[in-house]
Amino acid sequence: MHIQNWQHPPAIEADAWYCDVVWGGNRPVLERFTMPGLEGYLLSVPSAHRQAGGDIYHVTVCNQGVFSKFLLIDVAGHDATAADIATHLQAPLHRLMNQLDNSAILHELNDNILARLQPGNFATATAATYNHWDNSWTYAYAGHPYMLIRRDGVWELLPECESAPPAGVIGEAHYMQNEIQLQGDDWLFLYSDAVFEIRRRDGKRIGFEGLVDLLNALPPAEDIDTFYRELVAQLTRENGGPDFADDLTLILLQQTDEHLPLSDRALSGARRLMMRWMKRHDTHCTTTLPEHNS
Repeated sequence: MHIQNWQHPPAIEADAWYCDVVWGGNRPVLERFTMPGLEGYLLSVPSAHRQAGGDIYHVTVCNQGVFSKFLLIDVAGHDATAADIATHLQAPLHRLMNQLDNSAILHELNDNILARLQPGNFATATAATYNHWDNSWTYAYAGHPYMLIRRDGVWELLPECESAPPAGVIGEAHYMQNEIQLQGDDWLFLYSDAVFEIRRRDGKRIGFEGLVDLLNALPPAEDIDTFYRELVAQLTRENGGPDFADDLTLILLQQTDEHLPLSDRALSGARRLMMRWMKRHDTHCTTTLPEHNS
């Protein structure tokens, strides 16, 4: 998609993704999509106006829309070398996007970098899965900046139970699968570290706390289109223009609270119970967030 006007995009008809979609790359893109239980935006803008960057993104819908998967990888560096490495890694990643275990994806990424690239190359990554049947969000990090979640109108970090190194650093890295239960109207934000390269007028980078403060200071918006425009406009203002020092990739998701008819609620409950039984042997760490006063 042509993204020259990504800062002020026109009304975009959301692509409906419901069944067996595997879509991604490391080229410039602005994509508006809807999938079972989620609406989203994907933006990727390589630095220096290049046609390929060091950020790799993948968005997948599989198992007839039961699962939606998201993968964001930030190859170290932001020059042509990083872009070449990202292009080199795309083929094995595309094959993995039906893998529901996010930690397994990161282990495979780690092995690929160690086996196929020169020593010293590494990448941070986050992999996540949304389960439409039980509203769970499972995820794993490989040294990547924590994604953010908005609950009860408040943005905060979504932490991991055990910290893990970037992919390509050590051979026996352990990546933990984390899980949180979404509540019907949560928002999620995945991003590459270009936002941390933004320097405020005092010369200091935004960092984690500054990004959270920026999100929470945005005007309240109930629809994802308005919020996307406000977010991109504010990031651009903070950066002093649209030319970011590093490759910029953002994935913004809004959970859609479906109001099911009574006849479908029993089926939905049965699906949740079945999914709980299917996941009974899964190894993961359950994440909880503090409650906020409405």
